[in-house]
Amino acid sequence: MPARDRFVTSWHDVLVQKVPRPGRSALALLLVLVVGVSAGAAATAYQRPAESRAAVQGFLDQVSGAEAGVTHEENTLVDAAAAPSSATEPSDTAPGAAPSASRTAPERAARRAPEPSPVPDPGSGLLDDAEVPRKASGKLRTVPGRERAPGDGEVLRVRVAVERGLPVDQGIFADAVMATLNDPRGWSSVDGVTFARTDSDDYDFRVVLAGPTTTDELCHPLDTGGTLSCGVIGTAVLNFRRWVDGSDAWESDARYRQYLVNHEVGHVIGHPHDECAGKGKRATVMLQQTLSTQGCRPQPWPAPGKG
Repeated sequence: MPARDRFVTSWHDVLVQKVPRPGRSALALLLVLVVGVSAGAAATAYQRPAESRAAVQGFLDQVSGAEAGVTHEENTLVDAAAAPSSATEPSDTAPGAAPSASRTAPERAARRAPEPSPVPDPGSGLLDDAEVPRKASGKLRTVPGRERAPGDGEVLRVRVAVERGLPVDQGIFADAVMATLNDPRGWSSVDGVTFARTDSDDYDFRVVLAGPTTTDELCHPLDTGGTLSCGVIGTAVLNFRRWVDGSDAWESDARYRQYLVNHEVGHVIGHPHDECAGKGKRATVMLQQTLSTQGCRPQPWPAPGKG
């Protein structure tokens, strides 16, 4: 039976006051005072301050992407929340003018200094110090990109989606999913299938990375409790909590993530749960290995002896 049939985003105002020019009477009086006082002197000076100018320039680029509900993500290629802004700051003072007392040059420099971009983990796509939000946006975004199936056999087309707002590099996440699925130790060796990636509406199933609340909604009526993942008809839902935290039953988070992909996709293409064959024995990929391995040794692959 073909595998696909088994899918379960000032101006400074300067007030210049002119000092009135002294009249002739005042000049005469001043001359008398200068002559009459031997040791005194008086002088008056005024200067017109230069007019202050400031330039305000810049523009803001915003690219908006369509949004979708949690149960149907759009084939959206641009995330508006991630669109870079090219706006420039207005000048605080005119050229050559002293900075105002309320904002010094170091303060302006610190304000304008760009913050460093988070660095994604090359294996998982997780950004530095990624935290798990209980509730994210509730909207899914299809990760752009297509990839041919690398092997022989029945081609299953996979669309990868990520809930908006999660601290993960979506492209790296999608690459990790496809590398796991097309590993020689994967389902191709068991079911004779090979996996192609698509960002179109023509797909066989989806792999979705979602926050705990959205995972619960996508997996319903299964009870994932904000903690577990699931494989349901047409969708493998990976709980972001598990992608970040891994499992206490595993020493390696990277290997656990491989298990998570293979296990949930296994459900989508028709594989039920397994039991542990005995204490100390190697677990099969369809054994539930998130909360416990039931005494078996954790193992992430459908065909661990291949490759």
